[in-house]
Amino acid sequence: MIDLFKLGNKWLELKKQRMQNLLKIALPDEALYREIMLSLGYPNNKVNFLELALITPYAEIRKLKEKTMIEKVLLYRAGFMDEKEMLPNDFDFSLRLDKSVWSHKGIRPANFPEKRIKGISILLSETIKEGIVNFFLERIKVELNNKHPEDVVKKIMNFNGIGIQRKTEMFFNIIMPFFLVYADDDKIKKFLNFNFEKHPPLSKNKIIESFKLNHPQIKIESAKTYMGVLLF
Repeated sequence: MIDLFKLGNKWLELKKQRMQNLLKIALPDEALYREIMLSLGYPNNKVNFLELALITPYAEIRKLKEKTMIEKVLLYRAGFMDEKEMLPNDFDFSLRLDKSVWSHKGIRPANFPEKRIKGISILLSETIKEGIVNFFLERIKVELNNKHPEDVVKKIMNFNGIGIQRKTEMFFNIIMPFFLVYADDDKIKKFLNFNFEKHPPLSKNKIIESFKLNHPQIKIESAKTYMGVLLF
């Protein structure tokens, strides 16, 4: 008998272990920033987005102070922009990826890496005052008494530049496991686990469709059982 609930728990433990490892080698803001950047890459550009985050750390992002400059710096460092005049005077121009390393094959134009960079610049610009960890932590605290998981995720992930489907995936793959490890408040941990168990399944993909075809008698009823299928 396939126990998707148990597999979902195992999936979460693996995610939490990853976050624990990251927090051993990076400050919280940097760790969360790197994971978010990594998630923008899809299979073919993940390494490039991680390298972009490493050569443009969050501490540098916060000094840029506004979206337009953040976007320009990231596009330059990624190799998508050559213009130097508008960049900071103390900017290190030697840190840069070559444009040729990025893959566009099989990716819809709306999801091209340069478009993802422009989109994430909106979120990053909103976090520079309080830091990206506190940005999400305060939103989680505001929603602690909200018993409607879909509404919770929408409000916590309420920022422009990225579609709702991708933001929902980002919540369960990054935000939830990160704060289950980082937060020392049991209320927050119970709240996040509740949403994991009660939130409806995420969008279908090839793995989910194949599982349903081969196991039509097993229902995927929540985000937790959905993740269990991905681990199956």
